[in-house]
Amino acid sequence: MAFNNVGPVTYLAPGQSAYWSYSYGGDNGFQAAGADVKQYNNGARHNASDQGKSIDNSGNVQYYVTITNVGGMGAYHNLQGGGAS
Repeated sequence: MAFNNVGPVTYLAPGQSAYWSYSYGGDNGFQAAGADVKQYNNGARHNASDQGKSIDNSGNVQYYVTITNVGGMGAYHNLQGGGAS
């Protein structure tokens, strides 16, 4: 299941990180997310790391990712990603 433009558009200055969690109501298997960097990003580079998944006692699945701006300029992003097939 691929996705783009998920979540609020978030600004990261150089060196800042954003911690994201997302869910689709069930277990969608392996999912990975990265930054959906928005237009006019001034050369910023947003790296995805710390991908994770949890399942609580009720069977609710939550996915996690950290986005860090390692570029020299600030930029806006939200999430895009999908599962492995």
